[in-house]
Amino acid sequence: GVSQFYDATGKITLAPRNFADYRYAGDAQPKLQIGWGNTLTWKSFDLNIFVRASLGAKVMNATLADLNRPDEVTNYNLPVFSTNESAKDISAYIYSNRYVEDASYLRLDNMTLGYSLPSLFKGMRGLRIYISGNNLAILTGYRGIDPEVSLSGLTPPSGLTPGVDNKDYYPRTRAFLFGLNLDF
Repeated sequence: GVSQFYDATGKITLAPRNFADYRYAGDAQPKLQIGWGNTLTWKSFDLNIFVRASLGAKVMNATLADLNRPDEVTNYNLPVFSTNESAKDISAYIYSNRYVEDASYLRLDNMTLGYSLPSLFKGMRGLRIYISGNNLAILTGYRGIDPEVSLSGLTPPSGLTPGVDNKDYYPRTRAFLFGLNLDF
């Protein structure tokens, strides 16, 4: 009912002592990145779609690790992840490969739907009305806010930490834009 770890010698311990006990658990760099954009037209309608995917990257979900403190259940709100943890586990929050997650995703980045009208008056060649949305959807198995974390690793104050979701991420906004194009 409590977390157990392997130390540098391969023995089981309840708490790693230092960085010598840590091992390689995955690469934050994706194995494959894919982008697809297309514009479809039908009569006076046009639809532009841009989708992208990242496959094979690993993210250390440090946010979940830091919040996973089942021994503090009487003092704090805990993530749903912690409901199956033993309240006796005082080491549940220690970083380990249990918090390294697949960061693969498919994101609908942008979609624009437009309708073009013919000239309404002399001197005008056309009119187009459109609605556009950014960051419309994401499909992922990642349990954090967003699997697309910084790969630069320059995350103050912790220094070089590429691929770590470390409670310093502001969620991407979903934005909509209504527009009108006049062609003279």
